[in-house]
Amino acid sequence: MRSCESITTTDTSSDGSTSRWSWVLWQHLALALGLVVVSLAVFPLLAGAGEALPQISGPLNMQQAVDLALQHSRKVKASAADERVMTSMRREAASGFFPQASANGYLVKQNMTPNIYASAGDTMARNYQFFGTNNAQDLNLTAMWPIFSGGRTYYGYKAAGARADAATLMLRGTEVEVAMQTRLDYISVMREQENARVTGDLLKQTEERLRVSQEEFAAGRTARVNVLRDETELANVVQMDTMARNQAELALISLKTTLGVDLASAITPAEPLQYVAVTVSAAEGIQQALASHPDIQAAAKEVEASESEVRATYGRYLPEVSATWMYDWQKGWNRNESSERPGGFSAGLVLTIPLFDGFMREGAIGTARAKRDKAGELEMQAHQQAAKEVSQAALMLRAAEKNVEASRKGLNQAEEQFRIVQERYASGRGIQVEILDAQTTLTRARFNVVAALADHQTAQAMWLKATGRIR
Repeated sequence: MRSCESITTTDTSSDGSTSRWSWVLWQHLALALGLVVVSLAVFPLLAGAGEALPQISGPLNMQQAVDLALQHSRKVKASAADERVMTSMRREAASGFFPQASANGYLVKQNMTPNIYASAGDTMARNYQFFGTNNAQDLNLTAMWPIFSGGRTYYGYKAAGARADAATLMLRGTEVEVAMQTRLDYISVMREQENARVTGDLLKQTEERLRVSQEEFAAGRTARVNVLRDETELANVVQMDTMARNQAELALISLKTTLGVDLASAITPAEPLQYVAVTVSAAEGIQQALASHPDIQAAAKEVEASESEVRATYGRYLPEVSATWMYDWQKGWNRNESSERPGGFSAGLVLTIPLFDGFMREGAIGTARAKRDKAGELEMQAHQQAAKEVSQAALMLRAAEKNVEASRKGLNQAEEQFRIVQERYASGRGIQVEILDAQTTLTRARFNVVAALADHQTAQAMWLKATGRIR
């Protein structure tokens, strides 16, 4: 697109006072300056006002947590802002199809003539004025309409539209990622809380066993070494329980951060770890991901945008046509002479044929092609990444299902072993070391069940993300 450069000249020489319209012009200029000053003073105050994080309280299941994250997550909000940026840039690119106009006023007093003044702003409807007198006033309207720009406006708009679509898809991809992270954090909270329950039960059992040992030692029915062993075991269990509860608190902080809520929120994850059998097919999952995953679709839109940019750069070789129009009123004077020229207009068509620009066009085409090639490689990489994530999630689900079954069997065996050892010890046929070993085995088995259930739900969350789904 070519900018409109309208030049009006005057060499009138006459004397006269400032007319009424010049006074009105000065009033408008003062008003505009005042508005600018007020804006500069108020804007920092508005910009400094931050949005407070919401406080949420009460029990939450996993789906409620995902919904909260999609509503309040700062990552989602930032991605939504990027989408609005690209949408605005698409509207900005569309402005090249419409005419542009500017109103220009000049109030000149100079003792060195002649001089050329240019209109302010970045509109394409630029105006230049040549004043050859000591005092001058001018008011004009300038308009410009790009008729043909070698296809650069059209393909620039297509590129901006493709990037706006890509931003929308990237927002959806961010939502998919945030949903997965919310599920992982939720599962982590439940896992750590279950571990804390295991250590809490172990702590109660150990305290009770120490109490019994102390009573038996006082009654002379057991040795001092058994009391010391129980005291040592209690110290270890207290440390284990403290670490487990601390891990649960840390996991809850991570969940609140992912949700985008205030850390003081009194939320309680209320959906326990549970096993729900899921049948998946890696081949079908890959097909679904390639067809609907937002990351892949966004990468395809980026390729489309880069293709349009390559085509737009070729437009620099083509001629450009624009229409211009201007209406002008001007008055100028020297010491004792004054003259006023009535208003007039000018209109025309401008044809520009680019001949040589120092190989700038060739460089621009090379840059656009390289960006297109990069976008194509990123699209292929997105395909590979989707296939990789789907395959990994499918393998994790299969392994997690086997681990759940094995851990439950191990827990049943450990519980039976502990029961038998307790009966042996109560009847005087067992020793304390057997009790400690059986209890350690039982605790480890309970930890294994918690880990297996958490791993299975984690694999499900990763499967949803890999196939590009929020639910």
